Amino acid sequence: MIDEKNKRKLLDFAVRSAEEAGKLTLEYFRGSFDVERKEDKTPVTVADKRAGRMIRDTIESTYPDHSILGEEYDDKMTDSPIRWIIDPIDGTQSFVRGVPLYAVLIAVQYEEQPLLGVIHVPPLHETVAAAIGIGCFHDGEACQVSNTDSLADAWVQVTDVVSLARHRPVLFDKLSAKAGFLRTWGDAYGYLLVATGRSDVMLDPVMELWDIAPLMPIITEAGGHFGDLDGNQIGFGKSALACAPKLWKEFLELT
Repeated sequence: MIDEKNKRKLLDFAVRSAEEAGKLTLEYFRGSFDVERKEDKTPVTVADKRAGRMIRDTIESTYPDHSILGEEYDDKMTDSPIRWIIDPIDGTQSFVRGVPLYAVLIAVQYEEQPLLGVIHVPPLHETVAAAIGIGCFHDGEACQVSNTDSLADAWVQVTDVVSLARHRPVLFDKLSAKAGFLRTWGDAYGYLLVATGRSDVMLDPVMELWDIAPLMPIITEAGGHFGDLDGNQIGFGKSALACAPKLWKEFLELT
């Protein structure tokens, strides 16, 4: 087990690593750079690669025995119970188009269970970070989800309407009719807004491990509910729902 002192040490290290990588991405943001396309047609830039390498090098120099999984480089697997999961730019589409809502994501698992998570949004200079049993913090101050208790009054966010309508058409129709306000601020920024009480619900019909890994510690330590769209308490599935706790039961009635 990891005691509180070492959890805080790991969390502080993760926050610093995310913020340093974020500074590097800002050197390219709204600048001129080439955009490559991966096999799945998603974009990748030199900023993704350099930020990913920076985070990996920082982890390896401080914790050489830890495992590392990342979107842009091969995995490093060791016998350590600790595994880092990194996404140097979550929201590369936003980054490429100069939209300031992309994020640096870092998570740590202990024995394959969520331990901590960091979302850092470089252009907005916002960071939300949490470790299990320690709490959730927005720029160093404790934060929590909203007290909204009705979807009719809720500010609901989805990744994008096309993705939700394609993968969950019935849910999309019901949510469109029920939600008080529906927005499409996608990627990790939406979860940051839920964790800090500025939005009430964020959902994604399709997720990858490096996208989802930081979210459970952040949302649950902020007092929210984090599960999947089928009503399950989430491990690392392929969909995600973060919401104020009083909205969970009502949301399940829509699925």
